Amino acid sequence: MKVETVRVDSAIDWSPHHNAFVNPYSGCPHGCPFCYWLSYPDWEGRIQIRTNIPELLEEQLKNWNKGDYIFLGSLCDPFMELEREYQLTRKCLEVIRRYEIPMLMTTSAADQIIFQNIDILKGMKQRPIIVVELSRIRFVEEMNRGGKHIGIKNANKLTDLGLKVWATLAPILPGITNLEAVLNALNPQIPVYIDCLQCAQGSIQEKRVMEWIDRDYPELTSLYSRIMKNQDNRYFSELLYRYQNNPRVLRFPYNI
Repeated sequence: MKVETVRVDSAIDWSPHHNAFVNPYSGCPHGCPFCYWLSYPDWEGRIQIRTNIPELLEEQLKNWNKGDYIFLGSLCDPFMELEREYQLTRKCLEVIRRYEIPMLMTTSAADQIIFQNIDILKGMKQRPIIVVELSRIRFVEEMNRGGKHIGIKNANKLTDLGLKVWATLAPILPGITNLEAVLNALNPQIPVYIDCLQCAQGSIQEKRVMEWIDRDYPELTSLYSRIMKNQDNRYFSELLYRYQNNPRVLRFPYNI
């Protein structure tokens, strides 16, 4: 994994839906085969440390509409291991708290460093939403083997500390993801946002997912081939129907 420090021109990246994202880092070490960002140039094998993000964020939030959310983390997990050394996420959180901006932050919560920032998170005037992303393959498979899902464990701990926590399980992987087990393991206060597997034909995601399924889940190869070939998401429609009366199961986009 190549790690490099860079300086950027703006602290805020704008989504097609005009949501404001702040990414203190760019890159991810987890290597999930369905990752949306695999199509992003130079995404794999590289993590950027955006050293001037806190200073830029300070300037850009001076005239910010205090009712508009900041989304922290999309190109990165803001609490990856490198945060221990660089503390760029913590510095950004301090800026967001100072300007009293509402925030939604996405993290795998796999690293205990998130708990070193409880003082800032609980000190925000606008109650932040912490979205714990539960779809990391390694953690899902560990849970399927009867082990603990570290993201679920830490999501529950954050909830117990009085923070507002949501979870995402996206994509739902038929034959692999056990939504019911996740719901049972999570604190009942935590809603779960779900989505279907989306891999365009001929995309790098399609290639990586099929390589992974062929290698580790050959009994599911025909199912996933059909999903990829026909964009067949009937499994997801059936799942939505099954949980239609469960207020904890929600579909993207976020409702804020």
